[in-house]
Amino acid sequence: MTATPPNRTRAIVITSFKWLLAIGLLAGLYVMCGKDLAKLKDRQILWGMFGAALLVRLASLMATFTRWRLLVRGTGLPFSLRESFRLGMLGEACNLMGPGAVGGDLIKAALLAKDHPKRIPSVLATVFLDRVLGMWALFVLGALASLSPAGTKPGPELQWAVWVLWGGAVAGLFGIGLMFVPAFTHSRLMHWLTTWRIGGRIVKELMDSVQMYQGKPQIVIGAALLGLAGHFGFLTSFYFCALSLHHGQIIPGFIDHIVGLPLPEALSAAVPTPGGVGALEGAVAWFYQQAQKSLVPDSTQEQLATALSNGVLTALGYRLTSFVWGAVGVVYYLSSRQEIRRAAEVAETQPVAA
Repeated sequence: MTATPPNRTRAIVITSFKWLLAIGLLAGLYVMCGKDLAKLKDRQILWGMFGAALLVRLASLMATFTRWRLLVRGTGLPFSLRESFRLGMLGEACNLMGPGAVGGDLIKAALLAKDHPKRIPSVLATVFLDRVLGMWALFVLGALASLSPAGTKPGPELQWAVWVLWGGAVAGLFGIGLMFVPAFTHSRLMHWLTTWRIGGRIVKELMDSVQMYQGKPQIVIGAALLGLAGHFGFLTSFYFCALSLHHGQIIPGFIDHIVGLPLPEALSAAVPTPGGVGALEGAVAWFYQQAQKSLVPDSTQEQLATALSNGVLTALGYRLTSFVWGAVGVVYYLSSRQEIRRAAEVAETQPVAA
C-alpha cells in the first residue's frame, strides 16, 4: 500500500480546516439571520438585473485577465489574449473547486511557467505583483468614491473604514513609487528587509517583480488602470445583485457600495477560507447594518436585523455570479486535469510566499 506523500497530507488537512471554518462562519450567520432569510421566498426577484450582474462580472474578469497578460508580456514572455482567458477561467475554476493547498492564481502561473521552465521566478513574480496592484486599485477606488457628493455621509462606525481606505491608497502609492527607484530597491535597507524571517520572502518577491518593470512605467500604470476598471465592474455587479434581490427595500446606494465594499472584499481575501466563504458574507452584512444606521439614524432593531440579512443575501447573490462563471471554468478544468495536476505539484514545491 502506497503511503500518502507528506505534502499531499498537509494539503488535505489545510483544505479541510478551511472548509470547516467556512461552514462554521456560514452557520453562525444563519443562526443570526435565519428568520429574515426565510422571507426571501416572498420577495420579487428582478432576474434581468441579475443577468446584468453576470455580464458585468464577465467584463470585469476580462479586465483582470488582461491586466495579468500585460504584466506577463512586460517580462518579454509571449502570452496571447486567448491563452490569458483560458488560464484565467482555469484559475476561477480552481478557486471554486479548491484543488489542494494552492490557489487559482498559483495554478495558472504554474501552467504558464511549464512552457518557460527557465522563467518560473519571473512568472510567479507577475502573479504576485498583479495581486498587489489589484488590491491597491481596490483601495484607491473606494477612497476616491468617498469624495462623491452622491454618497451617504458615513456614520462614526463607517468613517474609520474610509480613513483605512485613504491610508491604504496613499501608502500604496508612496510604496509603489519608491519601488520604481533603482537606488531604493538596491539599497541596504531593502536587502536587510529581505533577510527578515517574517515577511522577508514577500519583500524579496515584490522586489523581484518590480525590478523587471523599472524603466517600463507604462506597463504598471496600464495594469493599475485595468485594476481600477476591473474592481469598478466587480462592485457594480455586487450592486446589481442587491437591486435584483431587494426590490422595495432600503439598501445602500451605488456610491455607498463602492465605498463600503472594498474592505469586506479585502477581508475575504485575507481570511483562510475557500474563496473567502463566510468571511465575505459576514463583512457585507456588517456593512449593510452600519449603512442602515447612516441612512436612518433612529433605525429600530427590526430594521437593523433586516439590513443584516439583506447584506448576507447580497453577498450570496454575488457569490452565485462567481459560481456561474466558475462553472464555465470547470469545463476548461475537466479538459486539463492532467495538466493542472502536474502544475499543482510544481507549484507546491516552489518557495513562493504569494
